[in-house]
Amino acid sequence: MFDKLGRAVTRHPWVFVVFWLVIAAGAGLGVLWGYGQGGLFDRLENSISLVPGSESDQVNKATSDAGGETVTIVVKGVDVKNQLADVTQFVNGHRTGIADAQGVIKQTDPFVLLSSNQPELQAQAGAMISANNDGFLMTVTLDPKLQDADQRDARDASHSAVYAAVDQFSSDLDKQFPGATATAVSMGTLGDAIVSQVQSDLVTGEAVSLPVALVLLIIIFGGLLAAGLPMLGAIISIVIGLGAVWGITFATTVDSFILNVISIIGVALSIDYGLLMVSRYREELRAELIRQGYPGDGSHVPRKYAAKDIVRTAARATVATAGRTVTFSAVTVACAMSALIPMNSPMLKTMAISGMVVTLLAVLMAVTVVPSLIVIMNRVLIQPSVLTHIPGVRQITRTLGDAASDRGFFSRLAQGVHRHPWWIMAGALVILAIMASPIRTLTMRMVFADYLPASSQVTQAYNTLQSSDYPYARQATIILIAQESPDKAANLVDGIKSMSPDIDMVAAPTPVSGDDTRSIIGVHVAVDDQAGKAVTDLVKQMRAHDFGVPVLVGGSAALQYDFIQSVVTAMPISLTIMICAVLLLLFLMTGSLIVPLKALIINSLSLVASLGTTWFIFEHGYLGMPQVSGMAAFIVVCGICFGFGLAMDYEVFLLSRIKEYWDAGHPNDEAVEMGLQRSGRIITSAAAIIVAVFIGFTAGEMGAIKQVGVMLAVTVVTDATLVRLLLVPATMTVLGKWNWWAPPPLRFLYKHLKIIH
Repeated sequence: MFDKLGRAVTRHPWVFVVFWLVIAAGAGLGVLWGYGQGGLFDRLENSISLVPGSESDQVNKATSDAGGETVTIVVKGVDVKNQLADVTQFVNGHRTGIADAQGVIKQTDPFVLLSSNQPELQAQAGAMISANNDGFLMTVTLDPKLQDADQRDARDASHSAVYAAVDQFSSDLDKQFPGATATAVSMGTLGDAIVSQVQSDLVTGEAVSLPVALVLLIIIFGGLLAAGLPMLGAIISIVIGLGAVWGITFATTVDSFILNVISIIGVALSIDYGLLMVSRYREELRAELIRQGYPGDGSHVPRKYAAKDIVRTAARATVATAGRTVTFSAVTVACAMSALIPMNSPMLKTMAISGMVVTLLAVLMAVTVVPSLIVIMNRVLIQPSVLTHIPGVRQITRTLGDAASDRGFFSRLAQGVHRHPWWIMAGALVILAIMASPIRTLTMRMVFADYLPASSQVTQAYNTLQSSDYPYARQATIILIAQESPDKAANLVDGIKSMSPDIDMVAAPTPVSGDDTRSIIGVHVAVDDQAGKAVTDLVKQMRAHDFGVPVLVGGSAALQYDFIQSVVTAMPISLTIMICAVLLLLFLMTGSLIVPLKALIINSLSLVASLGTTWFIFEHGYLGMPQVSGMAAFIVVCGICFGFGLAMDYEVFLLSRIKEYWDAGHPNDEAVEMGLQRSGRIITSAAAIIVAVFIGFTAGEMGAIKQVGVMLAVTVVTDATLVRLLLVPATMTVLGKWNWWAPPPLRFLYKHLKIIH
């Protein structure tokens, strides 16, 4: 199959290049313009339901803005107590500007309520004025019809009209009360703030990582043209991948966080695969030149030896060998990502599907676009770059680039491992154990507020709402839905308050919108972390308590708890999928039963060590990272799946070369040495570039993206050095010929089903 693909690509290179460029152009237009349906960033949302059907999800739906979305306007910097008359006059004069905005059906402010003679309304007005008398709240209720799924355009227009009215109100406010501000806060504005930050971080990450990756590729290959091939493939795959995600938005909700994670994976795999293809091409070209009688070392190729048929032959051989390897690797990575699909979370399912699509695109670019460009560039690519005349660059290229032979730095490293395999294994395992030790204290979080950009004015206004300035307006820590009318549910208030000394307020029951037979009871807990262990324990206590009537318990801590529990529940199925897929694929590649089992064990140890180290960095705020009280739960889950996939990526790179030499009749230790020499330089080079890419994405402000960037960077560094260069060669030395053992029935199966040979 791959030989046929190689023939097609080398005979019709322009067809493949133009085809993918047209696809990329179409995808790019969809991302930026959306063909009238809204571009990618316009269509991104934030999941309201993390775990459909869970108790917290039912509470979330019951307490959502069924009567219309509510926008709260937070006014700060106004002396309400001493300037009451002036503030009242100002608000009275600007009230209609907000109330008449498109989609608004109700507008409320404390000054209207204060003018009422009804005590309950005056009490409500007091709750809308800051406890420090330095600000107040206004609320706007939007038409409930705007909540319908088919009212996206009307909803967006209404939001724009309201925000414009608030901006005008804030501008006029600052003129009369210098320094005063008015900020609109709603789930929509908070979501917009997250999407805006994601977009900014994505641009920042790409702007930092891609140039660094290109520089490293230039150094490794000793030239701009060869370095540009993997980079061009990465750019095309990213554009098409984002276009695919845009298409997915029409079928399901796509969370904004997904873009950054998918971009990271897309860049990493594209560079991985492109690097291997270009390096293998130069290796195959050198072998073809030798067969043609060229006596040189490949540093300068005379024109008569640079005929197009020689280039095509080498490119075709590259697709047949390295193309097979990267395809196998991509399937393995995709299988690791598919472990997220059984999770009962639409966000994780979407992330898995998007990741698999990007992986497929990365390998398609590697086996079609890269060899096509090689053929098109022909002699230009063969000639050495002026950079190779720079002494430092030349030395790095000889060590890590494609000029290396079967003997060199990495083969000597393997020989050193052969001499002391047991000591190497023991030392590597001790280091991994030390790296993994912090995982004992790892905690996971899944709180919406954690993803809000701290520098955003909307976030600051939201934090003001949750502060002691507005004790009756802040979001409840725990929300209960009682299957009882509000007047009867009032009997539950005292019992709820007595459940913990940390509960400082229990709100009076209010009816569920459109359902007077059920009541909403808000519980406020006086703790610093509104989703920490204390609140989570209280959620579990309430769920186990007999209130005498059916009660649902929700809120941020409950949502976080349900999400983590859903992951734990699905983990056995997910791990089974991952393990079975890896065992099968590695067996089909090697024909061995031992190698796949060993790979699973070693990669699992490496992954646990990387997760422990990442948690240690963020727990203490080292390396300039923000100090956190827990890692984002979805980042931990995705980091495990994606990290395992990247680890298997390098495993395939290494084993495929070792297997080539083993099948050619070389002894086990010699096959390991030569395989490590050929793949070690690729693994090390790719790891250096990918780490730069991952670290580049930590330059943004989104804490969750910083976590995934650091976790994957630590995973790659650990795997490409400690595991792939030391631990794997040591174990293969100890096992010797038993590395390739399989029972007779499996050997028979391998002969008929093997993929790489």
